[in-house]
Amino acid sequence: MVQRSHHLTSIRYPFVNWERAEEVVENNEGLNRRNGVPLIDPAEHEGVMYFVPVSKSPHGIDASPSGRWIAASGKLQPTTTVFDFKQFKTAIENEDFQGEFRGVPVVNYDAVVEGEVPVGQGPLHTQFDGEGNAYTSLFIESSVTKWKLPPWDKETTEDMSKAVTDKISVHYNIGHLVIPGSDTKEPYGNWLVAMNKLQKGRGLNVGPEKPETSQLIDISGEEMEMIEEDYTRPEPHFAQAVPADVINPIEVYKKENNDHPDARWDPENTGVERTGPDEVTVHMIAKRSQYYPDKVEVQQGDKVTFHLTNIEQVSDMIHGFGIAQYNMNGVVPPGDTQTFTITADEAGVYPFYCTNFCSALHQEMQGYLEVKPR
Repeated sequence: MVQRSHHLTSIRYPFVNWERAEEVVENNEGLNRRNGVPLIDPAEHEGVMYFVPVSKSPHGIDASPSGRWIAASGKLQPTTTVFDFKQFKTAIENEDFQGEFRGVPVVNYDAVVEGEVPVGQGPLHTQFDGEGNAYTSLFIESSVTKWKLPPWDKETTEDMSKAVTDKISVHYNIGHLVIPGSDTKEPYGNWLVAMNKLQKGRGLNVGPEKPETSQLIDISGEEMEMIEEDYTRPEPHFAQAVPADVINPIEVYKKENNDHPDARWDPENTGVERTGPDEVTVHMIAKRSQYYPDKVEVQQGDKVTFHLTNIEQVSDMIHGFGIAQYNMNGVVPPGDTQTFTITADEAGVYPFYCTNFCSALHQEMQGYLEVKPR
């Protein structure tokens, strides 16, 4: 017999048929709208959503690379429940339900569950290596459990603990974890990163905001092996990872691809223009190591809009734009145009300057905003 929990009547997880939802929206089948966004009531549209019972306080729910096995973890249940999506579709076709909740059918648990794997205390999220193995984070135990995906042999189905093949401790209180490509059909499967929520003094004390730890684990062999540890900002959450050789980013925003209507590329086309009784528009460019224009005159109370184009076409030649008086600071990548707006509510002369080191003359890259009293 498959080991199963039966105290599941009050906790349910929704399964959404996005194709049916798309059909409802396209056909405008009696939709409500909020701020122009269509809202679907699944109780009024058959086939959009179904509930499935899940063990205590469900948290993460993750699909295996094949799409067939769905791993659902209950924070207060020391198991990860494995659903068979193939059986789920059959149950829908046969209307194998165990009642409804708020007008939405609840699929019969026994018809769709493949088994409950005793992974340990506090399971949250599961990742997959593409080799038939799953890895579940255990918040309470501060561990990662490795277990085999179905199909299971008879011996395993009779004793689900045999599906668990390894466990490794992490430091501390792991939440999310990531395997490169785990959320695709073809994971890369050699490495796992444990994103832990607490470091408990493992790193240098740097003040009230403590860093947290991420730990690199080798999962290429039968047993997991801790390789390295680094520190991250608090609350690491969902992440994706891919091999470096699949990343081919652009180096600059090319001039010909900049379609911002207020982009300027020549100092002769820049300037300050009054566009209303209390409005001023500034078309400005930045290049090593000067702004054009570098003097902007406005009246007190004016709303001032800066359209700043970084005309550099060289990799990593970023320029900043800051006005301390107005608590404004922006960064403009090469070839990009960004818009900044302030209200010049205090008379005076205020410097603006590049806030991103750009060249040997970086400190000379500045100008002045003169706010004349009315």
